Amino acid sequence: MLLQTKHLSKQFNGIYALKDINFSLDSGEVHGLVGENGAGKSTLIKILTGVYTPDEGELLWNGQPVLNNDPIKSRKTGISVIHQERTLVPTFDGVENAYLGLPYPTKGGRIDWKEMRRRVSETASEYGIDIDLNKTAAEMSPPQRTCLEIVRAMMNECSLLILDEPTASLTDKESELLFDIIRRLKQKGTSILYVTHRMDEIFRLTDRISIFKNGEMVERIETGLTDRNSLIAKMTDNWTAESIVRTKEPGKSLLKAEHIRSRDGIVKDACLEVHAGEILGLFGLGGSGRTELLECIYGYRPMAGGTITVADRQIPDMTPEKAIHMGLALICEDRRGKGLIGNLSVRENVILNCLDDYSGNGIVSEEKEKNAVREMVGQLQIKLAGIEQRIIELSGGNQQKAVFAKTLMTHPVIFLCDEPTQGVDVKTRAEIHRLLREEADKGCGIIFVSSDLKEVMEIADRIRIISAGRTGDLLENNGITSRQVLSCCYAM
Repeated sequence: MLLQTKHLSKQFNGIYALKDINFSLDSGEVHGLVGENGAGKSTLIKILTGVYTPDEGELLWNGQPVLNNDPIKSRKTGISVIHQERTLVPTFDGVENAYLGLPYPTKGGRIDWKEMRRRVSETASEYGIDIDLNKTAAEMSPPQRTCLEIVRAMMNECSLLILDEPTASLTDKESELLFDIIRRLKQKGTSILYVTHRMDEIFRLTDRISIFKNGEMVERIETGLTDRNSLIAKMTDNWTAESIVRTKEPGKSLLKAEHIRSRDGIVKDACLEVHAGEILGLFGLGGSGRTELLECIYGYRPMAGGTITVADRQIPDMTPEKAIHMGLALICEDRRGKGLIGNLSVRENVILNCLDDYSGNGIVSEEKEKNAVREMVGQLQIKLAGIEQRIIELSGGNQQKAVFAKTLMTHPVIFLCDEPTQGVDVKTRAEIHRLLREEADKGCGIIFVSSDLKEVMEIADRIRIISAGRTGDLLENNGITSRQVLSCCYAM
């Protein structure tokens, strides 16, 4: 047995985040960790990696107690984690990022860059990883950054690799590359703790599954002895998703984007139109320009050409300020980097885009502001200690709900949703889907981007294909198959 916890508990403000956890993981095992947001998964990871110290219980590594654990000691022990939000230095190239936390080799009193490159290349080759080490992290695609973090972990003689939502921003094709690397790691004896809300991946990759709920581990089971429905029932008190009724007939055109080109050349010629009451799925493979197109429409990314028309009014030189004024809202992919300010409270974040609505003569009405935020928190069922709690202390799913709360405060008519359910549990995902459908039924227009094709097909009325910065077929989501959608992507 490689890793074991005995009666592990951790409290925050007198509330158990983890309670009496008896967890184990064998050498060479791929172990799935599942549970709703706030179930205790992240807390367990932070204890294993030395970020948190448990209040009760102990952690054993190869049968020996681990005392006074901290992130440096954990890494030296052989535990590495790849977080959902990548931890690379954007301006460092592949070699420099792979050596983060490692001593640089020297020759003649100088850094031996040649030896560093040789070692990184050798490690990458050993696991079948092919990336351009001359690129900076900022220039790499999401799967390339994931692969680079794996290389960095294995250079630290990693025995346990923790993957936290590793495919959250990857397409199906990119995920396949990651799965192949996972198989190679397992063959070489590396243990993997695989944390995801994607049930298909759990059943495809793992040997055993640990199920967490409300800070407790409710069951550990062999993967082959359970199924998706049983797993979800144990995670959610037998909660099941309700079917979403689609609006049959869309209304008037709310937004039309024609021949959009971005100044950086990523978006080359993109057109789309969304109507009142419609959820338009925008789907493409990695590097297709999905995110960049939404950013052009919102005015966040500079355009080189094309026109944007909102409610029959053409908007020249779109900016985020104009977009908000015209009733547009962008739910961005990177909620922590672009959607929220981590050290501010829930109240301060939710009210951020509409401060003027709660002030007069330069003075903010705190009581009016607090009442509005409390109402929105209750409406979206955001779990928190209070509206003055720092937003970074909320679970990922509740942070995402707070992003929607902030968005709804501006009463948008058009939602530009980029990976809006990334890293949330199945229940929260369904709640977000239902919220978007309700907004569409009120007459709003939704553009929905996700790297998960199944999700796009689950929620969208129509699907616009995008590839290499150009839009293609517009498909009615009525009896089409994933194979048909992918065929359209590959045909462009």
